[in-house]
Amino acid sequence: MGAVTSRSNPAFKELLKARKDRGLMLLEGRRLVMDALARGMQPSLAALTPGYLDAHGQPGFPHAVVTESLFGSIAETATPQGILAFFPVPWSSWEEVAKQERIVILDGLQDPGNVGTIVRTAEAFGFTGLLLTPETASPFSPKAVRASMGSSLGVRIARTSRDEVGKLPHRIVSLALTGSSGLSPDLFRGRFAICLGQEGAGLSPELLGLSSARVAIPMQGEVESLNVAVAAGIVMAYASGAIGPS
Repeated sequence: MGAVTSRSNPAFKELLKARKDRGLMLLEGRRLVMDALARGMQPSLAALTPGYLDAHGQPGFPHAVVTESLFGSIAETATPQGILAFFPVPWSSWEEVAKQERIVILDGLQDPGNVGTIVRTAEAFGFTGLLLTPETASPFSPKAVRASMGSSLGVRIARTSRDEVGKLPHRIVSLALTGSSGLSPDLFRGRFAICLGQEGAGLSPELLGLSSARVAIPMQGEVESLNVAVAAGIVMAYASGAIGPS
């Protein structure tokens, strides 16, 4: 069968429609798609270019073959790699995340690149769950998934209200510029949750009020604050014992 060449083709229309479906996430590139398959996920829709098939052969799942120009109309990246697939968004339940020993709470982070980077860092340092307040960017948007390098598929992620955070059986350790505590191993024993807010506004008053500790990262240079993803990496590395006292 030849490649789809017309924008009026039903298969192409279904792919365009999938881009607007909030229940689906778009993964682009061989690495991300194969990573999703290796984690046991199955695509709902997929598209390949003739060039990709020539280079890599059949992918082992149902797909449409579309011309390079039509593929570019579906893809989000500037230089598409010839393979993309739509997968069901793998949201976890709040209860499932609450069972994890180490979790991260993202409160109103709006940059999907920062969200994705934090998810990747969380998986790297053994944090197995994330909770997101309503204003936080989706970790399953194309930009966030690319920044996470697929870790969005390997960490349990759920939405939460700020009221629900108070029901967690975890010690809430919040990162705040006005924090009065330094990094200490005693903060990261047993069940704990590291809470991160917007770079500008910081954490909401509700979550600050639920915090057992407000931690500030000491800095020596003439810098007011760190990028939130960088700060998250420092705290998670310390909490995991990768740096500092264990």
